[in-house]
Amino acid sequence: MRLKPYFITILFTIFLCVLPTKAQELSDVRPLMSDDKEYTEYWEQYFYLSDGSLVTNQFLVANFTWPVGKDHGIMLGTLVTPTGELYVIKNGRDLGKWGYSEDGLNIFIHTHRLKGKDDQLSVHLENTMGIVDLDLKSNQKSINHKRFSSDNGFVETSIFAPSLTGKGNWQLGPEAGFNPSGPVNNVENVSGFGVHVLMTDKVDALIKNWSRFIGVSEDNVKPFMSAITRPDGTEDIVLKLFNGGQVVDSFSEVKLTYDNLTSEKNASYPKSIKISATGENGTLSGTVEYDKKLAHFNLTEHLNFFEKSFAKSNPEVSNFRYLADYNLIYKTKEGESNFTGKALNEYTDIITPTKSPKKRRRSRR
Repeated sequence: MRLKPYFITILFTIFLCVLPTKAQELSDVRPLMSDDKEYTEYWEQYFYLSDGSLVTNQFLVANFTWPVGKDHGIMLGTLVTPTGELYVIKNGRDLGKWGYSEDGLNIFIHTHRLKGKDDQLSVHLENTMGIVDLDLKSNQKSINHKRFSSDNGFVETSIFAPSLTGKGNWQLGPEAGFNPSGPVNNVENVSGFGVHVLMTDKVDALIKNWSRFIGVSEDNVKPFMSAITRPDGTEDIVLKLFNGGQVVDSFSEVKLTYDNLTSEKNASYPKSIKISATGENGTLSGTVEYDKKLAHFNLTEHLNFFEKSFAKSNPEVSNFRYLADYNLIYKTKEGESNFTGKALNEYTDIITPTKSPKKRRRSRR
């Protein structure tokens, strides 16, 4: 499918997130629909499926410049099959061909829908590339990162569904090379999380890197972490242990050490994370070791030479997604427990674009 250059620019904005109004705050269930010319807001979900596949999706609402205009909705999703093939599912629409409910989380963009009520959440993605249907449940309350301000704006971030579990299915379509469609792949166990973000400045002014992981093994106790490093070097870390619908412990004093840094083009990511933390009920220490590569996703790699010229002045966002092994020791007054298992991990590295030196022109005589 060929994409017009202006649509590519819109997709790039999904990852760069130039956003709005200092008086606004996050709503759990509906977009704010600000009139600010730079307004952007998105819900983003990550899921590891027990057949070994990965599903990500981002439902974004924004005001864009001409020729797209304000009140635009875009869904950008990825499906990585168990054998490692990456497929991109995406569509953008003007208001009227996308919409939302006033009294609950219910957003549709073209044929894609994100819907939530109480502890239930459902995701439906559908176009000629593929179809994804997930029915999920979250037993955890939303968790907010601290609001962070730059010189020209701010970011507000909420993990609105810290621990999602459920089941679903996926199917590839004609755009993926099937005629008319591939087989339906049913999956009994799905694990993941959902994030809601609002920003009013370019992402490199607000975030340097962002590491997230959640346990996806069927063990009772699972870790969840969301760690943001700001451009000024400060860290905002959420770290919790979940047992089904209960929070075992929340950790306020967390020290992370990123080891085995690996470079890929301009970006880098760690292959292991050391954790040392003190919580309300005990202490936690151990490691998260990257194991199986799921996807390295950088939108720039999906653009042609002409399209890349539109993104030269924008920050570059690289997403490194892995299945990881965690080995954590939890100590309380009652004793010591060892938690091990698999985790879905994403590390996002954000690179500020370098400015090309201006060429001096020779004066004519």
